[in-house]
Amino acid sequence: MKERLCPHCGRRITIDNGAAFCPYCGGALTTLPPDSEDDAVKALLTSADAQTDPRKKHDLLLQAQAEHPGSLAIAEELLFLGHLYERNRHTLDFSVIKSYLLNLYLEPETISAEKRDAMRRELFDHPDLERCLALSTDKAAFMVHYLHRLSIQFIQLFLHGSSKYMRRYFGMGLDSRAPKLLAYPAAKMLSAMRDDPALSEEQRSLLMHVFFDSFSEQVGGEIHWLEETMVEHNVSLP
Repeated sequence: MKERLCPHCGRRITIDNGAAFCPYCGGALTTLPPDSEDDAVKALLTSADAQTDPRKKHDLLLQAQAEHPGSLAIAEELLFLGHLYERNRHTLDFSVIKSYLLNLYLEPETISAEKRDAMRRELFDHPDLERCLALSTDKAAFMVHYLHRLSIQFIQLFLHGSSKYMRRYFGMGLDSRAPKLLAYPAAKMLSAMRDDPALSEEQRSLLMHVFFDSFSEQVGGEIHWLEETMVEHNVSLP
């Protein structure tokens, strides 16, 4: 028996090795193909990953993509680089970080309606994402992978890394309290996802399930605080 994410509904399921369908949605349990990138692509990715200047990294990835247009791995790194290469060193702007898109559901009151619409479109309908989906042999599985990676980064940077939510003082805080302290903002996000009328039913379900699972992963499965908070705020997974 092993655990994995269903590429269709995003739920974590326990299955036998021979299981072919998700017990919740009935979707076929296909997976992302194993990494088959050649050595040249891997070398380019290693070089780009070692680059600390986002602009130079972006240039390296664009060059790598021009040389290897069929590489999903290169396309994915460009996708997750987001707008970092456009950052202004003299201005603090978290929106250049790709996972900041999920702040749409944490602090929507700090974002204009026009900007929220743009963030939502980028989350589900962006040329870099479309390119990845076109290169993937399993679009549904890649969407789960994409939202999972995005959620993990957001939780690490904007929830766990926030003194506001982790209640750090002078940089000090107890990470062991994360499951309890982050339960409210996580539940708030799930509630906002559920109530977003611009999401399709499929997008809403997938996003909520993947974010919930990502949160569980980040707090070591200690989710009873989150589940209690969800009940208090009448939030449930689709």
